[in-house]
Amino acid sequence: MDFNAPLVQIPYFVSVEGHQQQTFDEAIGESAPQKPYFLFVGRLEKFKGLQTLIPIFRQYGKAQLLVAGKGSYEQQLRQLAEGCANIRFLGHLSDGQLQAVCRQAVALIVPTLTYEVFCLVVVEAFRVQTPVIARNLGGMPEMVEESGGGIVYNTSGELVAAMELFLSNPSLRVEMGRLGYEAYQRRWSPEIHLQKYLGLIRKIQRNEPV
Repeated sequence: MDFNAPLVQIPYFVSVEGHQQQTFDEAIGESAPQKPYFLFVGRLEKFKGLQTLIPIFRQYGKAQLLVAGKGSYEQQLRQLAEGCANIRFLGHLSDGQLQAVCRQAVALIVPTLTYEVFCLVVVEAFRVQTPVIARNLGGMPEMVEESGGGIVYNTSGELVAAMELFLSNPSLRVEMGRLGYEAYQRRWSPEIHLQKYLGLIRKIQRNEPV
Protein backbone atom coordinates (compact mmCIF):
# COMPACT_ATOMS: atom_id res chain seq x y z
CA MET A 1 0.00 0.00 0.00
CA ASP A 2 1.33 3.41 -1.00
CA PHE A 3 1.52 6.21 1.55
CA ASN A 4 0.19 9.32 -0.16
CA ALA A 5 -0.11 11.74 2.76
CA PRO A 6 2.22 14.78 2.68
CA LEU A 7 5.26 14.74 4.94
CA VAL A 8 5.98 17.86 6.98
CA GLN A 9 9.20 18.37 8.91
CA ILE A 10 8.91 20.15 12.24
CA PRO A 11 12.37 20.62 13.77
CA TYR A 12 12.90 19.47 17.33
CA PHE A 13 13.77 21.97 20.08
CA VAL A 14 15.61 22.46 23.36
CA SER A 15 14.77 25.00 26.04
CA VAL A 16 17.17 27.57 27.44
CA GLU A 17 14.76 29.01 29.98
CA GLY A 18 14.48 28.28 33.68
CA HIS A 19 18.18 27.96 34.50
CA GLN A 20 20.12 30.73 36.17
CA GLN A 21 23.50 31.17 34.55
CA GLN A 22 26.10 29.53 36.76
CA THR A 23 29.86 29.28 36.74
CA PHE A 24 31.53 25.90 36.29
CA ASP A 25 32.33 25.73 40.00
CA GLU A 26 28.73 26.53 41.00
CA ALA A 27 27.21 24.01 38.60
CA ILE A 28 29.56 21.07 39.19
CA GLY A 29 30.69 21.67 42.75
CA GLU A 30 34.28 21.25 41.63
CA SER A 31 36.94 23.64 40.44
CA ALA A 32 37.03 24.56 36.78
CA PRO A 33 39.95 23.33 34.65
CA GLN A 34 43.03 25.55 34.62
CA LYS A 35 43.40 25.10 30.86
CA PRO A 36 40.84 25.86 28.16
CA TYR A 37 38.66 22.82 27.52
CA PHE A 38 36.70 21.17 24.75
CA LEU A 39 33.56 19.23 25.61
CA PHE A 40 32.07 15.88 24.65
CA VAL A 41 28.42 15.29 25.59
CA GLY A 42 26.54 12.07 25.00
CA ARG A 43 25.98 8.47 25.92
CA LEU A 44 29.22 6.64 26.50
CA GLU A 45 28.68 4.03 23.81
CA LYS A 46 31.15 2.94 21.16
CA PHE A 47 29.14 4.37 18.26
CA LYS A 48 29.39 7.86 19.77
CA GLY A 49 33.10 7.91 18.94
CA LEU A 50 34.66 9.24 22.14
CA GLN A 51 37.38 6.61 21.83
CA THR A 52 38.63 8.48 18.74
CA LEU A 53 39.26 11.62 20.81
CA ILE A 54 41.18 10.05 23.68
CA PRO A 55 44.43 9.36 21.75
CA ILE A 56 44.35 12.91 20.41
CA PHE A 57 44.08 14.50 23.85
CA ARG A 58 46.80 12.23 25.21
CA GLN A 59 49.13 14.10 22.88
CA TYR A 60 47.46 17.51 22.92
CA GLY A 61 48.70 19.73 25.72
CA LYS A 62 47.01 23.04 24.93
CA ALA A 63 43.53 22.16 26.17
CA GLN A 64 41.63 19.55 28.12
CA LEU A 65 38.75 17.30 27.13
CA LEU A 66 35.77 17.16 29.47
CA VAL A 67 33.35 14.28 29.08
CA ALA A 68 29.70 14.52 30.16
CA GLY A 69 27.62 11.36 30.07
CA LYS A 70 27.20 7.77 31.17
CA GLY A 71 26.88 4.50 29.29
CA SER A 72 27.75 0.84 28.90
CA TYR A 73 31.11 1.60 27.22
CA GLU A 74 32.25 3.88 30.04
CA GLN A 75 34.64 1.43 31.71
CA GLN A 76 36.52 0.81 28.47
CA LEU A 77 36.73 4.55 27.80
CA ARG A 78 38.05 5.26 31.29
CA GLN A 79 40.67 2.57 30.78
CA LEU A 80 41.71 4.16 27.49
CA ALA A 81 42.06 7.52 29.25
CA GLU A 82 43.73 6.13 32.37
CA GLY A 83 46.71 8.17 33.50
CA CYS A 84 45.87 11.09 31.21
CA ALA A 85 45.39 14.24 33.29
CA ASN A 86 44.14 16.00 30.16
CA ILE A 87 40.83 14.09 30.13
CA ARG A 88 38.18 14.49 32.82
CA PHE A 89 34.96 12.50 33.18
CA LEU A 90 32.08 14.46 34.73
CA GLY A 91 29.39 11.77 34.70
CA HIS A 92 25.75 12.55 33.99
CA LEU A 93 24.87 16.26 34.17
CA SER A 94 21.51 17.90 34.69
CA ASP A 95 20.39 20.32 32.02
CA GLY A 96 21.37 23.30 34.17
CA GLN A 97 24.84 21.85 34.80
CA LEU A 98 25.24 21.06 31.12
CA GLN A 99 24.43 24.62 30.12
CA ALA A 100 27.05 25.99 32.52
CA VAL A 101 29.78 23.57 31.40
CA CYS A 102 28.98 23.95 27.70
CA ARG A 103 28.83 27.74 27.88
CA GLN A 104 32.46 27.91 29.03
CA ALA A 105 33.86 25.31 26.62
CA VAL A 106 35.97 26.40 23.67
CA ALA A 107 33.77 24.19 21.50
CA LEU A 108 31.67 21.05 21.63
CA ILE A 109 33.24 18.12 19.76
CA VAL A 110 30.83 15.61 18.20
CA PRO A 111 32.79 12.57 16.92
CA THR A 112 29.84 10.21 16.42
CA LEU A 113 30.49 7.29 14.07
CA THR A 114 26.89 6.73 12.95
CA TYR A 115 24.53 8.51 10.58
CA GLU A 116 22.48 10.51 13.06
CA VAL A 117 19.69 12.40 11.35
CA PHE A 118 19.39 15.04 14.06
CA CYS A 119 22.05 15.53 16.72
CA LEU A 120 20.50 17.13 19.78
CA VAL A 121 23.80 18.04 21.44
CA VAL A 122 24.61 20.38 18.54
CA VAL A 123 21.51 22.43 19.35
CA GLU A 124 22.32 22.27 23.07
CA ALA A 125 25.66 23.91 22.28
CA PHE A 126 24.14 26.53 20.01
CA ARG A 127 21.63 27.61 22.66
CA VAL A 128 24.49 28.81 24.92
CA GLN A 129 26.52 30.33 22.05
CA THR A 130 29.15 27.59 21.96
CA PRO A 131 30.43 26.53 18.53
CA VAL A 132 30.65 22.94 17.37
CA ILE A 133 33.32 20.77 15.77
CA ALA A 134 31.43 17.84 14.24
CA ARG A 135 32.39 14.80 12.20
CA ASN A 136 31.35 15.09 8.57
CA LEU A 137 28.69 12.40 8.83
CA GLY A 138 24.91 12.11 8.89
CA GLY A 139 22.84 15.20 9.56
CA MET A 140 25.49 17.09 11.52
CA PRO A 141 27.28 18.78 8.59
CA GLU A 142 24.00 20.27 7.41
CA MET A 143 23.21 21.64 10.87
CA VAL A 144 26.69 23.14 11.25
CA GLU A 145 27.09 24.51 7.74
CA GLU A 146 23.60 26.02 7.46
CA SER A 147 23.96 27.75 10.82
CA GLY A 148 27.57 28.84 10.41
CA GLY A 149 28.02 27.75 14.01
CA GLY A 150 31.06 25.54 13.70
CA ILE A 151 33.43 23.39 11.66
CA VAL A 152 33.10 19.87 10.26
CA TYR A 153 36.02 17.46 10.03
CA ASN A 154 36.90 14.19 8.32
CA THR A 155 40.27 13.25 9.81
CA SER A 156 42.04 13.57 13.15
CA GLY A 157 44.35 16.13 11.55
CA GLU A 158 41.38 18.27 10.52
CA LEU A 159 39.96 18.00 14.03
CA VAL A 160 43.19 19.21 15.61
CA ALA A 161 43.41 22.03 13.07
CA ALA A 162 39.88 23.15 14.03
CA MET A 163 40.79 23.04 17.72
CA GLU A 164 43.91 25.11 17.04
CA LEU A 165 41.85 27.62 15.06
CA PHE A 166 39.42 28.22 17.91
CA LEU A 167 42.16 28.44 20.52
CA SER A 168 44.26 30.88 18.51
CA ASN A 169 41.34 33.01 17.35
CA PRO A 170 38.90 33.72 20.22
CA SER A 171 36.94 36.16 18.08
CA LEU A 172 36.12 33.33 15.66
CA ARG A 173 34.81 31.29 18.56
CA VAL A 174 32.58 34.21 19.60
CA GLU A 175 31.36 34.82 16.05
CA MET A 176 30.50 31.18 15.34
CA GLY A 177 28.86 30.91 18.75
CA ARG A 178 26.71 33.90 17.87
CA LEU A 179 25.73 32.41 14.51
CA GLY A 180 24.85 29.12 16.16
CA TYR A 181 22.67 30.93 18.69
CA GLU A 182 20.88 32.88 15.98
CA ALA A 183 20.17 29.61 14.16
CA TYR A 184 18.85 28.16 17.42
CA GLN A 185 16.46 31.09 17.77
CA ARG A 186 15.30 30.73 14.14
CA ARG A 187 14.89 26.96 14.02
CA TRP A 188 15.19 25.05 17.29
CA SER A 189 13.65 27.12 20.08
CA PRO A 190 10.41 26.00 21.80
CA GLU A 191 8.63 29.06 20.40
CA ILE A 192 9.50 28.21 16.80
CA HIS A 193 8.55 24.57 17.31
CA LEU A 194 5.14 25.52 18.68
CA GLN A 195 4.54 28.04 15.91
CA LYS A 196 5.18 25.40 13.26
CA TYR A 197 3.21 22.71 15.09
CA LEU A 198 0.16 24.86 15.75
CA GLY A 199 0.37 26.35 12.27
CA LEU A 200 0.21 22.84 10.80
CA ILE A 201 -2.83 22.00 12.93
CA ARG A 202 -4.61 25.16 11.78
CA LYS A 203 -3.93 24.29 8.13
CA ILE A 204 -5.34 20.82 8.65
CA GLN A 205 -8.42 22.27 10.35
CA ARG A 206 -8.98 24.61 7.40
CA ASN A 207 -8.29 21.77 4.96
CA GLU A 208 -5.44 23.75 3.43
CA PRO A 209 -2.45 22.18 1.68
CA VAL A 210 0.44 21.44 4.03
